[in-house]
Amino acid sequence: MRILGVELDEVLERARAFCGYPRIMEPEFVLNPSSHPHAAKLHDRYGFWEPSENRIYINVPEVLEKLGIQNMEGVLVYQLLHYALAPFDMRTALRLTASAKLALEEVKDRGRPVTFQEAMAIQRLFCDLVNVTYAARNGMREQMISLYRAQDRALGWKQSRMWKFLLCCFEELWEAPEALVGRVPAEMRQDARRLASRMLDRPFAAAGWEQKVRFLVGYLHKYYEDPAEMDESRLMDHGIDDLRSRSPEEAFRSLALEMGMQDFKELVGGLGAGTETQALVWYYRDLSRRYEVRFQPVRSEAGEEVPHAPLAWGMADPFERLDLPYTLYTAGKAVPTLTTKQWEKVRMDVVTRRKTPPDVIIILDASGSMTNPASEVANAVLAGFVMARSAGNLGAKVGLVVYSDQQRSLVVEPVWDIRRVEEGLVTYYGGGTVFPVREFRYLASLEPHRPKHFCLISDTEITNIAEASEHLGEALQMHPENSGSVFLIDQAYNEKAELIRRAGYDVFPVSRGEDLVRIVAGKAQELYA
Repeated sequence: MRILGVELDEVLERARAFCGYPRIMEPEFVLNPSSHPHAAKLHDRYGFWEPSENRIYINVPEVLEKLGIQNMEGVLVYQLLHYALAPFDMRTALRLTASAKLALEEVKDRGRPVTFQEAMAIQRLFCDLVNVTYAARNGMREQMISLYRAQDRALGWKQSRMWKFLLCCFEELWEAPEALVGRVPAEMRQDARRLASRMLDRPFAAAGWEQKVRFLVGYLHKYYEDPAEMDESRLMDHGIDDLRSRSPEEAFRSLALEMGMQDFKELVGGLGAGTETQALVWYYRDLSRRYEVRFQPVRSEAGEEVPHAPLAWGMADPFERLDLPYTLYTAGKAVPTLTTKQWEKVRMDVVTRRKTPPDVIIILDASGSMTNPASEVANAVLAGFVMARSAGNLGAKVGLVVYSDQQRSLVVEPVWDIRRVEEGLVTYYGGGTVFPVREFRYLASLEPHRPKHFCLISDTEITNIAEASEHLGEALQMHPENSGSVFLIDQAYNEKAELIRRAGYDVFPVSRGEDLVRIVAGKAQELYA
Protein backbone atom coordinates (compact mmCIF):
# COMPACT_ATOMS: atom_id res chain seq x y z
CA MET A 1 0.00 0.00 0.00
CA ARG A 2 1.62 3.25 -1.18
CA ILE A 3 0.51 6.73 -0.05
CA LEU A 4 2.23 10.03 -0.94
CA GLY A 5 5.29 8.13 -2.09
CA VAL A 6 5.55 6.12 1.14
CA GLU A 7 5.18 2.33 1.15
CA LEU A 8 3.11 1.62 4.28
CA ASP A 9 3.98 -2.07 4.33
CA GLU A 10 7.66 -1.20 4.61
CA VAL A 11 6.93 1.33 7.36
CA LEU A 12 4.98 -1.32 9.25
CA GLU A 13 7.73 -3.91 8.88
CA ARG A 14 10.36 -1.48 10.24
CA ALA A 15 8.11 -0.62 13.21
CA ARG A 16 7.38 -4.27 14.01
CA ALA A 17 11.07 -5.16 13.78
CA PHE A 18 12.04 -2.25 16.06
CA CYS A 19 9.49 -3.42 18.66
CA GLY A 20 10.60 -7.05 18.50
CA TYR A 21 7.50 -8.38 16.74
CA PRO A 22 5.12 -8.32 19.73
CA ARG A 23 2.40 -10.96 19.99
CA ILE A 24 -0.41 -8.97 18.43
CA MET A 25 -2.22 -9.20 15.12
CA GLU A 26 -0.75 -7.13 12.30
CA PRO A 27 -2.18 -3.57 12.39
CA GLU A 28 -4.70 -2.62 9.72
CA PHE A 29 -4.41 0.66 7.82
CA VAL A 30 -7.91 2.11 7.39
CA LEU A 31 -8.15 4.39 4.35
CA ASN A 32 -11.89 5.13 4.53
CA PRO A 33 -12.84 5.25 8.23
CA SER A 34 -16.40 6.50 7.64
CA SER A 35 -17.39 3.26 5.92
CA HIS A 36 -15.37 0.96 8.16
CA PRO A 37 -17.17 -1.47 10.57
CA HIS A 38 -15.39 0.36 13.44
CA ALA A 39 -16.22 3.83 12.13
CA ALA A 40 -17.48 5.10 15.51
CA LYS A 41 -14.26 4.16 17.30
CA LEU A 42 -12.08 5.62 14.54
CA HIS A 43 -13.84 9.01 14.48
CA ASP A 44 -11.38 11.83 15.28
CA ARG A 45 -8.76 9.34 16.51
CA TYR A 46 -5.43 8.23 15.12
CA GLY A 47 -6.42 4.66 15.78
CA PHE A 48 -7.49 2.21 18.46
CA TRP A 49 -6.98 -1.34 19.67
CA GLU A 50 -9.84 -3.85 19.43
CA PRO A 51 -9.47 -6.39 22.28
CA SER A 52 -11.79 -8.99 20.74
CA GLU A 53 -9.52 -9.18 17.69
CA ASN A 54 -6.19 -8.26 19.35
CA ARG A 55 -5.62 -5.87 16.45
CA ILE A 56 -4.70 -2.21 16.06
CA TYR A 57 -6.56 -0.10 13.50
CA ILE A 58 -4.80 3.00 12.18
CA ASN A 59 -6.93 5.88 10.87
CA VAL A 60 -4.70 6.86 7.95
CA PRO A 61 -6.56 10.08 6.90
CA GLU A 62 -6.47 11.37 10.53
CA VAL A 63 -2.73 10.70 10.81
CA LEU A 64 -2.07 12.37 7.44
CA GLU A 65 -4.12 15.45 8.32
CA LYS A 66 -2.79 16.12 11.82
CA LEU A 67 0.61 14.42 12.06
CA GLY A 68 1.80 13.88 8.48
CA ILE A 69 2.83 10.72 6.66
CA GLN A 70 6.42 11.19 7.87
CA ASN A 71 5.23 10.36 11.43
CA MET A 72 3.39 7.14 10.56
CA GLU A 73 6.30 4.98 11.69
CA GLY A 74 6.46 6.86 15.00
CA VAL A 75 2.73 6.27 15.55
CA LEU A 76 3.12 2.54 14.92
CA VAL A 77 6.14 2.26 17.23
CA TYR A 78 4.29 4.23 19.91
CA GLN A 79 1.41 1.78 19.82
CA LEU A 80 3.30 -1.49 19.34
CA LEU A 81 5.70 -0.81 22.21
CA HIS A 82 2.80 -1.06 24.66
CA TYR A 83 2.62 -4.76 23.81
CA ALA A 84 6.38 -5.30 23.70
CA LEU A 85 7.61 -3.14 26.59
CA ALA A 86 5.16 -1.28 28.81
CA PRO A 87 2.86 -2.41 30.23
CA PHE A 88 2.92 -5.57 27.98
CA ASP A 89 0.27 -7.38 30.05
CA MET A 90 -2.84 -6.79 32.14
CA ARG A 91 -1.23 -7.67 35.46
CA THR A 92 1.51 -5.09 35.02
CA ALA A 93 -1.10 -2.45 34.16
CA LEU A 94 -3.16 -3.28 37.26
CA ARG A 95 -0.13 -3.23 39.59
CA LEU A 96 0.93 0.16 38.24
CA THR A 97 -2.62 1.47 38.62
CA ALA A 98 -2.79 0.35 42.25
CA SER A 99 0.59 1.95 42.91
CA ALA A 100 -0.55 5.23 41.31
CA LYS A 101 -3.70 5.32 43.44
CA LEU A 102 -1.73 4.83 46.66
CA ALA A 103 0.55 7.69 45.66
CA LEU A 104 -2.44 9.92 44.82
CA GLU A 105 -3.91 9.32 48.25
CA GLU A 106 -0.65 10.50 49.80
CA VAL A 107 -0.41 13.76 47.82
CA LYS A 108 -4.07 14.81 47.48
CA ASP A 109 -4.19 18.38 48.67
CA ARG A 110 -7.00 19.91 46.66
CA GLY A 111 -9.95 18.18 48.27
CA ARG A 112 -10.45 15.98 45.20
CA PRO A 113 -11.64 12.39 45.63
CA VAL A 114 -9.10 9.87 44.37
CA THR A 115 -10.49 7.37 41.88
CA PHE A 116 -9.06 4.40 40.05
CA GLN A 117 -9.99 6.09 36.77
CA GLU A 118 -7.55 8.90 37.62
CA ALA A 119 -4.92 6.36 38.66
CA MET A 120 -5.49 4.47 35.41
CA ALA A 121 -4.89 7.64 33.40
CA ILE A 122 -1.58 8.18 35.23
CA GLN A 123 -0.58 4.58 34.57
CA ARG A 124 -1.24 5.04 30.84
CA LEU A 125 0.79 8.24 30.77
CA PHE A 126 3.65 6.60 32.66
CA CYS A 127 3.76 3.79 30.10
CA ASP A 128 3.88 6.39 27.33
CA LEU A 129 6.91 7.93 29.03
CA VAL A 130 8.67 4.58 29.20
CA ASN A 131 7.86 3.60 25.62
CA VAL A 132 8.72 6.77 23.74
CA THR A 133 11.87 7.19 25.85
CA TYR A 134 12.90 3.67 24.85
CA ALA A 135 12.36 4.58 21.21
CA ALA A 136 14.19 7.91 21.53
CA ARG A 137 17.20 6.39 23.28
CA ASN A 138 17.47 3.45 20.90
CA GLY A 139 17.81 5.16 17.55
CA MET A 140 14.49 6.95 16.98
CA ARG A 141 15.02 10.25 18.79
CA GLU A 142 14.45 12.40 15.72
CA GLN A 143 11.27 10.45 14.87
CA MET A 144 9.91 10.90 18.40
CA ILE A 145 10.72 14.61 18.42
CA SER A 146 8.99 14.99 15.05
CA LEU A 147 5.97 13.03 16.30
CA TYR A 148 5.45 15.13 19.43
CA ARG A 149 6.05 18.40 17.60
CA ALA A 150 3.25 17.40 15.24
CA GLN A 151 1.01 16.43 18.16
CA ASP A 152 1.79 19.78 19.81
CA ARG A 153 0.57 21.58 16.70
CA ALA A 154 -2.49 19.31 16.44
CA LEU A 155 -3.58 20.06 20.01
CA GLY A 156 -3.59 23.79 19.34
CA TRP A 157 -5.73 25.56 21.94
CA LYS A 158 -6.07 22.33 23.94
CA GLN A 159 -2.49 22.66 25.18
CA SER A 160 -2.40 22.66 28.97
CA ARG A 161 0.18 23.07 31.73
CA MET A 162 0.27 19.32 32.04
CA TRP A 163 1.02 18.95 28.32
CA LYS A 164 3.89 21.44 28.56
CA PHE A 165 5.24 19.59 31.60
CA LEU A 166 5.10 16.33 29.66
CA LEU A 167 7.04 17.83 26.74
CA CYS A 168 9.53 19.27 29.20
CA CYS A 169 10.01 15.77 30.67
CA PHE A 170 10.62 14.38 27.18
CA GLU A 171 13.33 16.98 26.58
CA GLU A 172 15.12 15.92 29.75
CA LEU A 173 14.60 12.20 29.21
CA TRP A 174 15.78 12.32 25.59
CA GLU A 175 18.62 14.82 26.18
CA ALA A 176 17.03 17.15 23.65
CA PRO A 177 17.08 20.63 25.28
CA GLU A 178 14.34 22.99 24.04
CA ALA A 179 13.51 20.64 21.14
CA LEU A 180 9.82 20.46 22.04
CA VAL A 181 8.65 23.17 24.41
CA GLY A 182 11.49 25.63 24.76
CA ARG A 183 11.48 28.03 27.71
CA VAL A 184 9.26 27.07 30.65
CA PRO A 185 9.02 28.27 34.28
CA ALA A 186 12.08 27.36 36.32
CA GLU A 187 10.06 25.21 38.74
CA MET A 188 8.62 23.12 35.89
CA ARG A 189 12.06 22.60 34.38
CA GLN A 190 13.48 21.57 37.75
CA ASP A 191 10.64 19.12 38.36
CA ALA A 192 11.19 17.60 34.92
CA ARG A 193 14.92 17.18 35.60
CA ARG A 194 14.31 15.48 38.95
CA LEU A 195 11.75 13.17 37.37
CA ALA A 196 14.06 12.33 34.46
CA SER A 197 16.98 11.56 36.77
CA ARG A 198 14.85 8.98 38.63
CA MET A 199 13.22 7.58 35.48
CA LEU A 200 16.57 7.09 33.73
CA ASP A 201 17.75 4.73 36.46
CA ARG A 202 17.13 1.42 34.61
CA PRO A 203 14.01 2.88 32.96
CA PHE A 204 13.00 -0.28 31.09
CA ALA A 205 13.25 -2.71 34.03
CA ALA A 206 9.67 -3.56 35.01
CA ALA A 207 10.70 -4.42 38.58
CA GLY A 208 11.19 -0.73 39.36
CA TRP A 209 8.14 0.72 37.63
CA GLU A 210 5.87 0.74 40.67
CA GLN A 211 8.27 3.00 42.57
CA LYS A 212 8.76 5.19 39.51
CA VAL A 213 5.04 5.69 38.91
CA ARG A 214 4.68 6.84 42.53
CA PHE A 215 7.52 9.29 41.95
CA LEU A 216 5.76 10.55 38.81
CA VAL A 217 2.54 11.19 40.76
CA GLY A 218 4.47 13.39 43.20
CA TYR A 219 5.19 15.87 40.40
CA LEU A 220 2.36 15.28 37.94
CA HIS A 221 -0.49 16.16 40.33
CA LYS A 222 0.80 19.75 40.43
CA TYR A 223 0.22 20.29 36.72
CA TYR A 224 -3.28 19.03 35.92
CA GLU A 225 -6.71 20.19 37.05
CA ASP A 226 -8.73 17.47 35.36
CA PRO A 227 -7.57 13.84 34.95
CA ALA A 228 -8.93 13.97 31.39
CA GLU A 229 -5.94 16.18 30.49
CA MET A 230 -3.69 13.13 30.77
CA ASP A 231 -5.71 11.05 28.31
CA GLU A 232 -5.96 14.02 25.92
CA SER A 233 -2.16 14.22 25.84
CA ARG A 234 -1.84 10.64 24.61
CA LEU A 235 -1.77 9.70 20.94
CA MET A 236 -3.95 6.60 21.33
CA ASP A 237 -5.28 4.21 23.94
CA HIS A 238 -3.25 1.01 24.06
CA GLY A 239 -6.08 -1.04 25.58
CA ILE A 240 -4.07 -3.56 27.59
CA ASP A 241 -5.88 -2.48 30.75
CA ASP A 242 -9.25 -2.98 29.05
CA LEU A 243 -10.96 -5.72 31.05
CA ARG A 244 -13.21 -6.63 28.13
CA SER A 245 -10.42 -8.66 26.58
CA ARG A 246 -10.57 -11.36 29.26
CA SER A 247 -12.54 -12.48 32.29
CA PRO A 248 -12.09 -10.18 35.31
CA GLU A 249 -11.15 -13.11 37.53
CA GLU A 250 -8.33 -14.07 35.20
CA ALA A 251 -7.10 -10.48 35.12
CA PHE A 252 -6.95 -10.19 38.92
CA ARG A 253 -5.65 -13.69 39.60
CA SER A 254 -2.77 -13.88 42.11
CA LEU A 255 -2.85 -10.11 42.78
CA ALA A 256 -4.20 -11.00 46.24
CA LEU A 257 -0.71 -12.22 47.09
CA GLU A 258 0.69 -8.79 46.27
CA MET A 259 -1.73 -6.39 47.99
CA GLY A 260 -3.96 -6.11 51.03
CA MET A 261 -7.64 -6.99 51.05
CA GLN A 262 -8.97 -3.43 51.09
CA ASP A 263 -6.69 -2.36 48.23
CA PHE A 264 -7.76 -5.43 46.26
CA LYS A 265 -11.47 -4.70 46.81
CA GLU A 266 -10.98 -1.06 45.85
CA LEU A 267 -9.14 -2.07 42.69
CA VAL A 268 -11.89 -4.49 41.62
CA GLY A 269 -14.69 -2.06 42.49
CA GLY A 270 -12.92 1.02 41.18
CA LEU A 271 -12.46 -0.55 37.77
CA GLY A 272 -16.03 -1.85 37.73
CA ALA A 273 -14.82 -5.44 37.39
CA GLY A 274 -17.05 -7.01 40.04
CA THR A 275 -19.05 -6.65 43.23
CA GLU A 276 -17.56 -6.63 46.72
CA THR A 277 -18.61 -10.26 47.20
CA GLN A 278 -16.91 -11.29 43.96
CA ALA A 279 -13.78 -9.41 45.00
CA LEU A 280 -13.75 -11.22 48.36
CA VAL A 281 -14.18 -14.61 46.69
CA TRP A 282 -11.32 -13.91 44.24
CA TYR A 283 -9.13 -12.69 47.10
CA TYR A 284 -9.61 -15.71 49.36
CA ARG A 285 -9.44 -18.08 46.38
CA ASP A 286 -6.03 -16.70 45.46
CA LEU A 287 -4.75 -16.99 49.02
CA SER A 288 -6.00 -20.57 49.33
CA ARG A 289 -4.22 -21.86 46.20
CA ARG A 290 -0.89 -22.22 48.00
CA TYR A 291 -2.41 -24.61 50.56
CA GLU A 292 -5.02 -26.67 48.72
CA VAL A 293 -4.50 -30.35 47.89
CA ARG A 294 -4.12 -31.05 44.19
CA PHE A 295 -5.16 -34.20 42.35
CA GLN A 296 -2.62 -36.94 43.04
CA PRO A 297 -1.84 -39.68 40.46
CA VAL A 298 -2.74 -43.23 41.46
CA ARG A 299 0.32 -45.21 42.56
CA SER A 300 1.16 -48.76 41.46
CA GLU A 301 2.53 -51.57 43.59
CA ALA A 302 4.38 -54.80 42.71
CA GLY A 303 1.99 -57.75 42.71
CA GLU A 304 2.49 -61.48 42.04
CA GLU A 305 5.07 -62.88 39.64
CA VAL A 306 3.82 -63.74 36.14
CA PRO A 307 5.60 -65.48 33.20
CA HIS A 308 7.34 -63.00 30.94
CA ALA A 309 9.60 -64.88 28.45
CA PRO A 310 10.74 -68.55 27.94
CA LEU A 311 14.34 -69.48 28.78
CA ALA A 312 16.36 -72.68 28.34
CA TRP A 313 16.30 -75.00 31.36
CA GLY A 314 19.47 -76.90 32.27
CA MET A 315 20.38 -79.61 34.75
CA ALA A 316 21.80 -77.00 37.13
CA ASP A 317 18.44 -75.18 37.38
CA PRO A 318 15.87 -76.07 40.08
CA PHE A 319 13.65 -78.90 38.88
CA GLU A 320 10.45 -77.09 39.95
CA ARG A 321 11.15 -74.36 37.39
CA LEU A 322 11.02 -76.82 34.47
CA ASP A 323 7.85 -76.31 32.41
CA LEU A 324 7.50 -79.81 30.96
CA PRO A 325 4.10 -79.27 29.24
CA TYR A 326 5.43 -76.19 27.43
CA THR A 327 8.61 -78.13 26.47
CA LEU A 328 6.67 -81.03 24.96
CA TYR A 329 4.24 -78.65 23.26
CA THR A 330 7.00 -76.70 21.52
CA ALA A 331 9.66 -79.40 20.89
CA GLY A 332 7.84 -82.76 21.10
CA LYS A 333 10.50 -84.27 23.38
CA ALA A 334 12.43 -83.23 26.48
CA VAL A 335 16.21 -83.05 25.91
CA PRO A 336 17.85 -81.29 28.87
CA THR A 337 19.33 -77.92 27.94
CA LEU A 338 18.50 -78.36 24.23
CA THR A 339 14.68 -78.36 24.32
CA THR A 340 13.67 -78.02 27.99
CA LYS A 341 12.17 -74.64 28.93
CA GLN A 342 11.59 -72.53 32.01
CA TRP A 343 10.08 -69.07 32.40
CA GLU A 344 11.59 -65.72 33.25
CA LYS A 345 9.13 -64.08 35.58
CA VAL A 346 8.41 -60.46 36.50
CA ARG A 347 6.23 -58.88 39.13
CA MET A 348 3.01 -57.48 37.75
CA ASP A 349 2.17 -53.84 38.52
CA VAL A 350 -1.01 -53.60 40.53
CA VAL A 351 -2.76 -50.20 40.61
CA THR A 352 -3.49 -49.14 44.14
CA ARG A 353 -7.21 -48.80 44.65
CA ARG A 354 -8.04 -45.22 45.52
CA LYS A 355 -10.26 -44.76 48.52
CA THR A 356 -13.52 -43.02 47.70
CA PRO A 357 -12.91 -39.36 48.61
CA PRO A 358 -15.43 -38.27 51.23
CA ASP A 359 -17.70 -35.32 50.63
CA VAL A 360 -17.14 -32.42 53.00
CA ILE A 361 -19.73 -30.55 55.03
CA ILE A 362 -18.19 -27.31 56.33
CA ILE A 363 -19.88 -25.80 59.37
CA LEU A 364 -18.51 -22.26 59.66
CA ASP A 365 -19.08 -19.98 62.63
CA ALA A 366 -19.92 -16.43 61.47
CA SER A 367 -20.88 -14.97 64.86
CA GLY A 368 -19.63 -11.75 66.40
CA SER A 369 -16.67 -13.48 68.07
CA MET A 370 -15.27 -14.41 64.65
CA THR A 371 -13.35 -12.13 62.27
CA ASN A 372 -15.39 -10.32 59.63
CA PRO A 373 -13.91 -11.58 56.32
CA ALA A 374 -14.80 -8.33 54.55
CA SER A 375 -12.79 -6.09 56.89
CA GLU A 376 -9.61 -8.13 57.36
CA VAL A 377 -8.26 -11.53 56.37
CA ALA A 378 -10.27 -14.14 58.29
CA ASN A 379 -8.21 -17.28 58.81
CA ALA A 380 -11.39 -19.30 59.42
CA VAL A 381 -12.76 -18.33 56.02
CA LEU A 382 -9.42 -18.96 54.32
CA ALA A 383 -9.30 -22.38 55.97
CA GLY A 384 -12.79 -23.09 54.63
CA PHE A 385 -11.60 -22.21 51.13
CA VAL A 386 -8.63 -24.58 51.47
CA MET A 387 -10.82 -27.49 52.60
CA ALA A 388 -13.52 -26.82 49.98
CA ARG A 389 -11.10 -26.46 47.06
CA SER A 390 -9.09 -29.53 48.13
CA ALA A 391 -12.27 -31.61 48.15
CA GLY A 392 -13.35 -30.17 44.80
CA ASN A 393 -9.96 -30.98 43.23
CA LEU A 394 -10.48 -34.66 44.09
CA GLY A 395 -14.04 -34.82 42.77
CA ALA A 396 -15.81 -34.74 46.14
CA LYS A 397 -18.92 -32.71 46.81
CA VAL A 398 -18.88 -29.82 49.28
CA GLY A 399 -21.76 -28.60 51.43
CA LEU A 400 -21.82 -25.58 53.70
CA VAL A 401 -23.58 -24.14 56.73
CA VAL A 402 -22.63 -20.62 57.78
CA TYR A 403 -24.34 -19.71 61.04
CA SER A 404 -24.50 -17.32 63.97
CA ASP A 405 -27.71 -17.16 66.00
CA GLN A 406 -31.03 -18.94 65.58
CA GLN A 407 -32.34 -16.49 62.99
CA ARG A 408 -29.34 -16.30 60.67
CA SER A 409 -27.78 -19.11 58.69
CA LEU A 410 -26.86 -19.93 55.10
CA VAL A 411 -27.04 -23.43 53.62
CA VAL A 412 -25.43 -24.76 50.44
CA GLU A 413 -26.32 -28.37 49.66
CA PRO A 414 -23.38 -30.63 48.68
CA VAL A 415 -22.36 -29.66 45.15
CA TRP A 416 -19.46 -30.15 42.76
CA ASP A 417 -19.61 -26.47 41.78
CA ILE A 418 -17.26 -25.10 44.43
CA ARG A 419 -17.93 -21.50 43.38
CA ARG A 420 -21.33 -21.64 45.07
CA VAL A 421 -19.65 -22.70 48.30
CA GLU A 422 -16.99 -19.99 47.99
CA GLU A 423 -19.63 -17.27 47.73
CA GLY A 424 -21.21 -18.60 50.93
CA LEU A 425 -17.91 -18.77 52.82
CA VAL A 426 -17.44 -14.99 52.75
CA THR A 427 -20.83 -14.48 54.46
CA TYR A 428 -20.71 -12.79 57.87
CA TYR A 429 -23.51 -12.23 60.36
CA GLY A 430 -22.14 -11.25 63.77
CA GLY A 431 -24.32 -11.71 66.84
CA GLY A 432 -24.55 -14.81 69.04
CA THR A 433 -23.49 -18.42 68.43
CA VAL A 434 -26.18 -21.08 68.16
CA PHE A 435 -25.29 -24.31 66.38
CA PRO A 436 -27.66 -24.78 63.37
CA VAL A 437 -29.10 -28.15 64.37
CA ARG A 438 -31.90 -28.27 61.81
CA GLU A 439 -29.71 -27.22 58.88
CA PHE A 440 -26.91 -29.58 59.89
CA ARG A 441 -29.20 -32.58 60.23
CA TYR A 442 -30.66 -31.84 56.80
CA LEU A 443 -27.23 -31.79 55.11
CA ALA A 444 -25.99 -34.85 56.98
CA SER A 445 -29.02 -36.87 55.85
CA LEU A 446 -28.54 -36.12 52.14
CA GLU A 447 -27.10 -38.97 50.05
CA PRO A 448 -26.35 -41.27 53.02
CA HIS A 449 -24.61 -43.73 50.68
CA ARG A 450 -21.74 -41.25 50.17
CA PRO A 451 -19.09 -40.94 52.92
CA LYS A 452 -18.81 -37.49 54.49
CA HIS A 453 -16.32 -35.56 56.56
CA PHE A 454 -17.84 -32.93 58.85
CA CYS A 455 -15.55 -29.94 59.34
CA LEU A 456 -16.54 -27.53 62.13
CA ILE A 457 -14.60 -24.25 62.32
CA SER A 458 -15.56 -22.25 65.39
CA ASP A 459 -14.36 -20.82 68.67
CA THR A 460 -16.84 -23.27 70.28
CA GLU A 461 -18.57 -20.50 72.20
CA ILE A 462 -21.75 -22.37 71.24
CA THR A 463 -24.70 -21.86 73.57
CA ASN A 464 -26.41 -25.16 72.66
CA ILE A 465 -23.23 -27.24 72.77
CA ALA A 466 -24.88 -30.32 74.33
CA GLU A 467 -27.50 -30.50 71.59
CA ALA A 468 -24.86 -29.78 68.93
CA SER A 469 -22.51 -32.57 70.09
CA GLU A 470 -25.40 -35.04 70.14
CA HIS A 471 -26.35 -34.37 66.51
CA LEU A 472 -22.73 -34.22 65.41
CA GLY A 473 -22.29 -37.71 66.85
CA GLU A 474 -25.43 -39.03 65.16
CA ALA A 475 -24.14 -37.80 61.80
CA LEU A 476 -21.06 -40.02 62.13
CA GLN A 477 -23.27 -43.11 62.43
CA MET A 478 -24.99 -42.56 59.07
CA HIS A 479 -22.11 -44.13 57.10
CA PRO A 480 -19.25 -46.38 58.28
CA GLU A 481 -16.67 -44.10 56.64
CA ASN A 482 -18.02 -40.82 58.01
CA SER A 483 -15.55 -38.77 60.03
CA GLY A 484 -15.32 -35.33 61.57
CA SER A 485 -12.92 -32.70 62.84
CA VAL A 486 -13.30 -29.56 64.91
CA PHE A 487 -10.93 -26.61 64.69
CA LEU A 488 -11.01 -24.31 67.71
CA ILE A 489 -10.19 -20.69 66.92
CA ASP A 490 -8.10 -18.90 69.57
CA GLN A 491 -9.18 -21.46 72.16
CA ALA A 492 -7.41 -23.95 74.35
CA TYR A 493 -8.92 -27.37 74.91
CA ASN A 494 -12.08 -26.91 77.02
CA GLU A 495 -15.14 -28.72 78.30
CA LYS A 496 -17.22 -27.88 75.22
CA ALA A 497 -14.55 -29.31 72.95
CA GLU A 498 -14.44 -32.43 75.13
CA LEU A 499 -18.16 -33.00 74.48
CA ILE A 500 -17.55 -32.98 70.75
CA ARG A 501 -14.48 -35.22 71.08
CA ARG A 502 -16.60 -37.78 72.92
CA ALA A 503 -19.01 -37.70 69.99
CA GLY A 504 -16.19 -39.09 67.82
CA TYR A 505 -14.52 -35.97 66.39
CA ASP A 506 -10.84 -35.06 66.14
CA VAL A 507 -10.32 -31.76 67.95
CA PHE A 508 -7.57 -29.31 66.97
CA PRO A 509 -7.10 -26.34 69.34
CA VAL A 510 -5.45 -23.42 67.52
CA SER A 511 -3.95 -20.79 69.80
CA ARG A 512 -2.71 -18.65 66.90
CA GLY A 513 -5.15 -17.83 64.11
CA GLU A 514 -2.48 -17.89 61.42
CA ASP A 515 -1.77 -21.56 62.22
CA LEU A 516 -5.36 -22.55 61.48
CA VAL A 517 -4.95 -22.59 57.70
CA ARG A 518 -1.92 -24.89 57.85
CA ILE A 519 -3.66 -27.29 60.24
CA VAL A 520 -6.77 -27.46 58.05
CA ALA A 521 -4.55 -27.95 55.00
CA GLY A 522 -2.90 -30.85 56.81
CA LYS A 523 -6.30 -32.41 57.44
CA ALA A 524 -7.21 -31.97 53.78
CA GLN A 525 -3.94 -33.66 52.85
CA GLU A 526 -4.83 -36.58 55.11
CA LEU A 527 -8.31 -36.89 53.59
CA TYR A 528 -7.48 -36.45 49.92
CA ALA A 529 -3.80 -37.05 49.18
